[in-house]
This record gives sequence, structure tokens and C-alpha cells, in this order.
Amino acid sequence: MRRAISFLAAFVLCLGLMTPVSAEEFSDVPAGYIFYDAILDCAGKGIVGGYSDNTFRPAESVTRAQFCVMLVRAFYPGQEKNYAGLKAAGWYLPSAAVLDAKGVMFYGEKYWKDPSRMNVRITRMDMAQFIANVMSEKGYTVSDSARTAALSRFTDAASIDSYYRNAVGTVTALGIITGYDDGSFKPHNVMTRGQGAVVLCRMAQCMSGGAGNAVPVPEQKAPTTLANGKPVTEENVLEIINGLRKTWPEGSDFSVGYPVGNSSPVRNVTHPYPREENPETHTSNTLGCGGWATLVSDTVFTQNGFPVRKVPLAEARPGDIVIMLNADHQLVHVVSLLSRPQTDQSGKVSFTVSQASTDEKGVYRILWDSDYTYTPGGTYYYDVYTRYPA
Repeated sequence: MRRAISFLAAFVLCLGLMTPVSAEEFSDVPAGYIFYDAILDCAGKGIVGGYSDNTFRPAESVTRAQFCVMLVRAFYPGQEKNYAGLKAAGWYLPSAAVLDAKGVMFYGEKYWKDPSRMNVRITRMDMAQFIANVMSEKGYTVSDSARTAALSRFTDAASIDSYYRNAVGTVTALGIITGYDDGSFKPHNVMTRGQGAVVLCRMAQCMSGGAGNAVPVPEQKAPTTLANGKPVTEENVLEIINGLRKTWPEGSDFSVGYPVGNSSPVRNVTHPYPREENPETHTSNTLGCGGWATLVSDTVFTQNGFPVRKVPLAEARPGDIVIMLNADHQLVHVVSLLSRPQTDQSGKVSFTVSQASTDEKGVYRILWDSDYTYTPGGTYYYDVYTRYPA
């Protein structure tokens, strides 16, 4: 039974590469979405498809197997047919065999022929290695000094495995994969479908200068619209949040969490908080209250569209993430703001939030319109993070 379930899971994972859905019909990729153009381009070329419910699911993670197929469709189209006989052992294997024959596949044969190792989420440094290998195979290079300079920009360069350092330096120098707003690269973070479409487009752009002369991608401009394509206003933020009320009505079971929350830039600032009940652990951006707040933030501002910055509670707005802390600066709770905080004559600050909170059975449930009051000098205080443009 377990083997049958594993096969079904792998089949479901590849559906997003197979289902023919017109790019213009993606209900979750509105005009103005940060990855809109890249997704439109890749879908139009048949590199990545949509799902049968007319969604693209740009925040869903990409597996190693899926990225192999995407690379072959983009840069070695049709060559997987030469290895069609391998498909019975794994849906992605013909594409993986192409990459292996080209010298792009850096995993050993026992590794890339093992579906259990390939049907897992791909990390940023894994994707960087694939990209750098394809660029090299196609004849595009960067200088050692450019790689070194690119790596030196990252505050966490030491955490990049030595095997991947040259690849990360290459893709960074070319602007194919960029760092985070806090100056880090975060090599172990996973990549998403939307990001996968973007890097494929950037690879093609780099190749436009001719072999041996890769063209760096210009720095990307910050988006000016929300996930629904509308301007960044409190009214439009609340419109998206009110849509979530219908998807997640009062009392909804949130046990499943937000599986791709760890790819959100929200994690960069909220994860470091130690938890009150166990200071050895940190804020989750996938499960419980932290997962819900991250899901709301990404639904409004897109997963990678807007940087995160800290603001005073008095300046908070709907859609901001509020972290409740105890006197030892340990995390007690994470919520998503639904209203601007109001301060009374005594200095007390009140605000309304949505949250994931446990019921009497310990199951996380979605609660809307919960009221909180902050008393300066009291037992608890709050840190607030916003993704509204400064």
C-alpha cells in the first residue's frame, strides 16, 4: 500500500507539468503578479502547464524531477524522446537521462534514477547547480572574479556548501537567482513554481548575447500591485483578505498548515524568534499561527513580491503580521492584522486580527475578527512586520 501511495504522490507532483491550461486562464496569476510575465512565457511555450482547476499554483514548491523536465523542455526540446523507454521506471527519467548525457546531471546514476530522491523539493543551491551546468554546457561562462564578487555579497556565504559555491556565484553574477533583502542567499530554502518560471526566462535572457558572453539580467524592479493586480492600498488588501474568509471560513481546520511558507520572505524576519513553550525551537511559517499569518501575507502580497520590514504598532495596517512576545522576547502568538490599531486616552492600543488558534482538542482552527488590547508596560508586547512599500 505504501508503494502505491508513493506512486500516486509522484504522479500528482507531475500534473502541473502536464495539464494543458492556457496561461491567460490561470485564476491565481493575475496581471500585475510579480511572476506574471515569466509564467505566461513558460506556459505559452509548453515548458510548464497549469492544473485542471485553471490554477498555476506559483507558490507551490518544485521538485528536482520537475525541474529536470522543465530544463529539457526549455533548452533541449524533444530530446527526451530518445530515452522514452525509461519512462516506465519514472515519469521524469527520459528528461533526466538527457541532462545526464549532456553532462548537466551532477547526481550519480543511482541517485537520479531513484524517484524517492528526485521527487523531493529542490533547494536554491541545487537549482543553482543545474542552471550553472546548463549555462556551461551551452557555452556561457562568467569570470572567476565575477563569481567571487557575487558570493561576497551574501551575509550567509559560509553556509553555502563548498560543492555548490561556484554554481551559486555563477547564477548570482548573472542575476538568474538573486539574494534576499537581508543580504542572505539561504541556500537550503526551496524554490517554487513561480520562481522556476522566472529562472528559466532569465537563463534564456542571459543566452541572448551569444555563446561565451552571457548577459547579466538587469536587477528586477519591486512590484507595484498586489496579488490581484490592484494597487497597494488598504482597501485592496482587505478585498483579498475578505476573499480568504470564504476560502477559510470561521472554524476551518488548519491542521494542514501552509506547506510552502518556508519559501516566503516573511520567514527571514519571523523565524528567529524562540518560542515561549520551548525556547530551543523557533517560529514556524508553515504550521499553526505562524503558518496562517504567512499564508495571509503571501496571498495578499505574493510569496516573493514585497520585502518585509519592521514598523511600530501604531503604524500597522491590515495585512501586517503581528508577533506577541513575552518579557523575555519569546514568541507567544502570531496573528494577521485586520484593522489599524486604535489608541485610547489611557494609551491602550486595540486592534482586530485573524488567527489560527487551537481548540479544546488541540486542533488549529481559523478565527476571524478577534480583538486584542496592548497595554504599554504590561506583560506582553508586540513586534509588527509589514510588506507595504515604504
